[in-house]
Amino acid sequence: MMEDRPEADPRKLAGQFDEWLRGETLVGRMLANLKTGRLPDLLSACVDGPAGRPAEALAELWNGWEQGTTLPLVVAEGLRDGGLTQFLVDLGDVARVGE
Repeated sequence: MMEDRPEADPRKLAGQFDEWLRGETLVGRMLANLKTGRLPDLLSACVDGPAGRPAEALAELWNGWEQGTTLPLVVAEGLRDGGLTQFLVDLGDVARVGE
């Protein structure tokens, strides 16, 4: 069943994160949208690649939320400060080149 889900779309994920940055979405809704959009899978896949270091730092923040050890707002601010938007934009640009 999980295999039927579409691949993570970095551009869509960046848009969902930006909605929170603009104050249009609550932090919990934004994190849920990112999870549904497969951000954890995307970060895991990137850890061993050229974007490894940023992906690893972002994944560590994300895992704090999923494990219940970090408050949602702290995670969201860490993702913002860690450059999640630019990370996703860069991945989206790479994906576009491959199309």
